Amino acid sequence: MATPFVQGRLRGRKLSITVKTSCACCNEPMELEIDSDMNIHGRPDDIDPIIFIPDVDLMALDEPNIISSF
Repeated sequence: MATPFVQGRLRGRKLSITVKTSCACCNEPMELEIDSDMNIHGRPDDIDPIIFIPDVDLMALDEPNIISSF
C-alpha cells in the first residue's frame, strides 16, 4: 500500500495505484485508489471502507522487517 507514497517521493512525481478487492462482510467488489500523498478513495463512491495504515517506528524497529513487527 505504501508503494505510491514511497515511489512518488523517490521519483519526485505524483503516482497512484488501484487495488481491486472485495468487502470482507458481503463480498461485493470494490476498488481502493491510493495516491502518493496517501489519499485513499473508494469505488463505488458510496462505500466507506475501514482502512488501517500501520504506524511503525522504523528507527526503533528490532524485527528483521516491518511485516514481522505486527
